[in-house]
Amino acid sequence: MRYRTGLAVGCFALGVLALLVLTPAWAEDPVAEYEAIKRASLNGLESLEVIVPPLNMDAGCRRVSPEELQAETEARLDDAGIPIGLGTATHLLIAVTAFEPVKDLLCGFGITVALQQLVLLVRDPRIMTFGVTWEHAGLGVAAPARVAEHLRRMLAHMVEEFIALYRDQNPKQ
Repeated sequence: MRYRTGLAVGCFALGVLALLVLTPAWAEDPVAEYEAIKRASLNGLESLEVIVPPLNMDAGCRRVSPEELQAETEARLDDAGIPIGLGTATHLLIAVTAFEPVKDLLCGFGITVALQQLVLLVRDPRIMTFGVTWEHAGLGVAAPARVAEHLRRMLAHMVEEFIALYRDQNPKQ
């Protein structure tokens, strides 16, 4: 228990130091600083687990399964040399929502790819929880028969962006 308290105090001190050092940059360009913090959160990731919860999709727009999206994402990450592991404290969460087709002509859908990691709260470092440290989301519209194609293309783009940022922070040795 003593180790965890010491770790929490150390993390709190680092968080306060980061706030003091980065505050002037926030005033100059808060968006750039926020993006830099998101990128830095990818540094040192040893492995991650891909999680695709059951898709929140109307039956008229459902043309792909969570298992397919998970397998495709894991294959893409594996090809990029990013280790995949079960039971890790880092998750790449893929959430998909689609809406009832409009007169069977169009389906609207949204997809979010979010990296969740264990974090300590600055206001109370004794509290450890999951926090989203990187995220990309998008909306799309497609004919019901083409939802899977468009959804896969959007997901591939988002995962490729994640891979590029991961590689930027974790260059291959």
